[in-house]
Amino acid sequence: MSQANVRSIDAIRDFKHALVTYAEDARVALSAMEMEIRQVRNWLERDQLTYWKAQVKRCHEEIAEARTELHRRQLSQMNSDAVSDSDQKEALRKAKRRLEHAEEMVERVKKWVPIFEHAMAEYHSQSQPLGDRLSGGLINSLAVLDRMATVLDEYVAMQAPSAPVLPPTSGAASDAGSPASATSAAQPSEAAGDAAETAPVADPGDSQQAVTAEAAVAAETVESTGEARS
Repeated sequence: MSQANVRSIDAIRDFKHALVTYAEDARVALSAMEMEIRQVRNWLERDQLTYWKAQVKRCHEEIAEARTELHRRQLSQMNSDAVSDSDQKEALRKAKRRLEHAEEMVERVKKWVPIFEHAMAEYHSQSQPLGDRLSGGLINSLAVLDRMATVLDEYVAMQAPSAPVLPPTSGAASDAGSPASATSAAQPSEAAGDAAETAPVADPGDSQQAVTAEAAVAAETVESTGEARS
């Protein structure tokens, strides 16, 4: 059976609060990134592509006007040699250069749109699991942490049951109440009384000699013990 080494219930609650804070920050970051992606896509597909296509159309119009002006100036030269068409030719060359640049920008934008779409798909494949975890799995994780803290609180609040008082066994009670036990208990006292009656009265002198002998034996024991320790 597996066991958990839980040292602090407050650490579980602190982890839950940290997880909630992380989830909020992650949601804000994902939302900001999605907004940035939409802005870039709109900038490429709507602003840039539309702008440069409009520039291409405008350059074609400018080229047509420049050619018309050049043709008018060339007709004027037929009547007078002093009339020059150099300005009209320069205006036509500039209009053609602007058209080339606008068409080049249109091709660049069209090239960058699929590249951006591919990068956006890769980003979504990486961020989608995190978004799913924040939307569904996080709720389950928070619920598990709540249950853990609640169960641990209930476990800490529990009181250990007191030890039950066992009644005396029937065998001991029967032995104590039987006549045999009473007789056996009375026999030592009677024997002690008989011994007291039959014991001779000790002489005070003999007692003094016995005490002196015991003191001598104790002194010899102390001396022998000291020599053994030294």
